[in-house]
Amino acid sequence: MLYPSLILALLATIAVLLVVLLRQVRADGRSAARLAERAEARMAAERHRLFGQVAAWLSLRDRLGLRQGLPYSHNWSAAPDFLEQIVDHVLAARPATIVECSSGLTTLMLARCCEMNGKGRVWSLENGPEFAARTRAEIARYGLADRAEVIDAPLVPYTLAGLDYQWYSLAGLPDRSIDMLVIDGPPGFIQRHSRHPALPLLGDRLADGCTVFLDDAARPDEREIVAWWCAALPGLQARFVDNERGCAILRLDRPPT
Repeated sequence: MLYPSLILALLATIAVLLVVLLRQVRADGRSAARLAERAEARMAAERHRLFGQVAAWLSLRDRLGLRQGLPYSHNWSAAPDFLEQIVDHVLAARPATIVECSSGLTTLMLARCCEMNGKGRVWSLENGPEFAARTRAEIARYGLADRAEVIDAPLVPYTLAGLDYQWYSLAGLPDRSIDMLVIDGPPGFIQRHSRHPALPLLGDRLADGCTVFLDDAARPDEREIVAWWCAALPGLQARFVDNERGCAILRLDRPPT
């Protein structure tokens, strides 16, 4: 009879489909478990990162005695682990002349370090008038005006090795030998390799033994910039610090002539 055969065939097909479905459910269950494990691992890593940054932030605040509030923005301020790098260096090396590309919380902390050292001064190049005014207000609020100056430095055109850039005007920067250079601007969205002009334009002013700190060094543009700098400036050596945004620390030891 046709019907029993058809029924048996349908039952067999249903059985196969059930087996496939059961296997798929089991596979999906294992996949979901793996996804949950990965999500938990990512969340644990993020909790660890945030805890480390908060701990660094509180340590810096207490170490520098900056308890009247700090101007911090996650999108625009340097991360606490980068701030730790520059604070450690200033307090240990005691540089006399610090130049900074951009201004903000870094300016305040650098100026406070100079005050604690009893020597040193910061000159910050800032293209944004609102940011410049805000930084000046914070410096004045902490009584650090004699340790830091924010220079209005609009972005102006430069041509370097046939490539055009918008970078800070140097008209207001005193002609002094630079012991420490901190580069945290201009923002990368302005142009490709936005921070490259810093060393071509300031390289002749760097003192022997000058230390350069480049923030956001984990980005591909910044890694290329560091390679260009080291190839162009004899005696410049770089190392990378694997912190939240990446930090390149470069030291200039000019070879004897």
